[in-house]
Amino acid sequence: MSSKPLHILQTCFSSSWGGLELQALEVSRRLIGRSHTVWIACVEGSRLESEARNAGVPVVPLGVSGYFHPGAVLALARFLRRERIDIIHAQHSKDLATVVPAKIASGRKCPILLSKRVGSYLMKRDPLHRFTYAHVDRVLAISEVIRKNVAETTPVPRDRIVTLHDAVDLGLFSPSAAHRDALRAEFGCATGSVLVGFIGRFSPGKGHEELLLAAALLAPDYPELRFVIVGEASRGEQAYERTVRARCAELNLGAIVLFAGFRNDVPDVLSAFDIFGFPSHAEAFGVVLIEAMAMELPVVATNCDGVLDIVVDGETGILVRPKNAPELASGVARLARDPAMRRSMGLAGRKRVESLFDQRTQTDAILRIYRELLGRPA
Repeated sequence: MSSKPLHILQTCFSSSWGGLELQALEVSRRLIGRSHTVWIACVEGSRLESEARNAGVPVVPLGVSGYFHPGAVLALARFLRRERIDIIHAQHSKDLATVVPAKIASGRKCPILLSKRVGSYLMKRDPLHRFTYAHVDRVLAISEVIRKNVAETTPVPRDRIVTLHDAVDLGLFSPSAAHRDALRAEFGCATGSVLVGFIGRFSPGKGHEELLLAAALLAPDYPELRFVIVGEASRGEQAYERTVRARCAELNLGAIVLFAGFRNDVPDVLSAFDIFGFPSHAEAFGVVLIEAMAMELPVVATNCDGVLDIVVDGETGILVRPKNAPELASGVARLARDPAMRRSMGLAGRKRVESLFDQRTQTDAILRIYRELLGRPA
């Protein structure tokens, strides 16, 4: 029984494109690589649907919006019966509004797992949520702060909530396999420049404003510093991106700040950086942080939420308070003027990722939980 491949449905009914959606796709790909049969149920016409198709991952596109869509529920129920799904892994809390009634309608006994990546400020102990979460067999919280949040705000028993961090492919995110010089040339980075990079979607709370203010504070005394901001706006957040670019122009930073847009070659992009800046105001985890650390980059990050599970202050990076541009600038300055510190923190960061955030270990843990819930020993 332990070697029998599973029929797994991953769900992610989000129309955005960021860490949540990427993780849903990555988990699916890794499970397929372990010889399991996996589908992703997603919003019809979403970026996730197209990216999954491009990656060769089977999709179940559904017309899901909001919380009430009986047609999608019935379609998913038919799919669960037809494909004899063993287990459902929801990657987004809102998925439960579709997944739970679909499972009930299907008659399947497949367990439901929920990966919880974002905290909630709402108490979910009303009758509807009690009914919904009664059908959730395990909650996988991506950080300790999220685990505590789930325990405090939902009716899920504490013994059904476990912390399972997101992880990184250490073969893909490897300094030895990257193309540092080519990317630095592409970014117009002159010899002797120190490149500070940030990767993330344009969304309020990601800290773009503080990074720009830090660049403005540092520019007079550190002419060797250059900044690269990688990412694009999610659907509906284009106005914020325009605001950030306008702020850059107001601060006269055009000569030292490059907006590089969306990139598919993230490991190579990271290899071009000397310092990784992470100015987010609040972050449940921060996959891009472990990607940066895997590439042996020292980080300057805000000391918020799930970041504390990742960065060891003074060892793998420098932690600063959120929304504090002077502290962010001070952290960058310390690393800019000390190449030895950058090197030692980068090496320590790589070791920490190898120890705690290896995708192979994470996939092993996910499969152990699946088989435990199915009563199939690993």
